[in-house]
Amino acid sequence: RERYEDSPLTYLGEYAGFSYSYVLPEELPDAFLKPDRSDYDYQQFGKPIRLLKKMVNAVPAILRSFRFIG
Repeated sequence: RERYEDSPLTYLGEYAGFSYSYVLPEELPDAFLKPDRSDYDYQQFGKPIRLLKKMVNAVPAILRSFRFIG
């Protein structure tokens, strides 16, 4: 756990000698920016932006499904 203190990764646990963690995007990728880089291009990338936000919001439910046996 000490290795994860300054890391963007969130520690989940260990199992069978492997350490498990996850990381979420803090902001949308630069690929979704307008050419002048002033804001995100919701007109062109609205669907992928909504999907990414939906996936991030689903993480808590997914994490509750993890079980480390042992």
